[in-house]
Amino acid sequence: MRRLKEDLKKIDCSPLFPPRYVHTINYSLTQEEKELYEAVTRYVEIHYNKALQKEKRNVAFAMTILQRRLASSVRAVRKSLERRRKRLQELYEQGRILQKLNITDENLEDYLEDVEEKERWSKEEELLEKLTSAENLLELKAEIDELSTLVHLAKEVEKREVETKLVRLKEVIDQERIRETGTKLLVFTESRDTLEYLAEKLKEWGYAVVTIHGGMNMDERIRAEHEFKNKAQVMVATEAAGEGINLQFCWLMVNYDIPWNPNRLEQRMGRIHRYGQQSEVHIYNLVSGDTKEGQILQKLFQKLEAMRAHLGSDRVFDVIGDVLPNVSLKDLILDAI
Repeated sequence: MRRLKEDLKKIDCSPLFPPRYVHTINYSLTQEEKELYEAVTRYVEIHYNKALQKEKRNVAFAMTILQRRLASSVRAVRKSLERRRKRLQELYEQGRILQKLNITDENLEDYLEDVEEKERWSKEEELLEKLTSAENLLELKAEIDELSTLVHLAKEVEKREVETKLVRLKEVIDQERIRETGTKLLVFTESRDTLEYLAEKLKEWGYAVVTIHGGMNMDERIRAEHEFKNKAQVMVATEAAGEGINLQFCWLMVNYDIPWNPNRLEQRMGRIHRYGQQSEVHIYNLVSGDTKEGQILQKLFQKLEAMRAHLGSDRVFDVIGDVLPNVSLKDLILDAI
């Protein structure tokens, strides 16, 4: 059982699993990044609450998808905003408010937690691009104008090429001296756009990079795992690498995005902290204290660290979902936003 693995011993009574160290890297946004974050969060807050008042739960859920893209990277939120604006503009030009959806699930959020990543992405894009709380063409035009302003802001931030989270990732890489030592690095993100962005930047920095995402079948993922083991130095992955992929030859991991479902953190850690791992495992979580979700995650990680120090074991991360009894981390974040 996963939660007992810290107790397992070899015949000589030494631990079967090497220790695992989880580090939180806190960072502050630049002024431009703060302005973008606050503007998009304001848009999300207004349209989320408007949708709930009108009992349009799927529209509200679409807004949470946008907020997660915002937390992921400027590239991810910019592309999401552009796709949403393009689809709503098409609606406006056709003189319509609603588009037909291929989504009929009543408990959509729970359903999407359990499906394959490829299907989850497809349904999330459909929700984010097609749904609006606007009830007439005048409201729809006002929302399109809002989106144009946000797209412009995102483009201006992206042009500067100084995304703070990316700078922190480079600092972790430099601190661990992976170029000199040949150490393998696994980077997790939730967004396909962010995955492509990180792969692009890491290649610019001179690293051999391989990716795993939900658009790949199992054979392609296994080939990527083989390439990471034998050729590439860095793997950038989405949740598709959270199960079924064995990477115990790697001992260094960065969570570029923190999932709002905390149990996924342990699934990610389990890719490298597993039977056959020979080295101490180091995991870095990147969290911004300038965002509402970041402040909640910082508190969570502080609480986990205090528990870990008290217990003298990192087993608290094996039951991370139980640290917040009777409350959902996602709901806490949404309440704050």
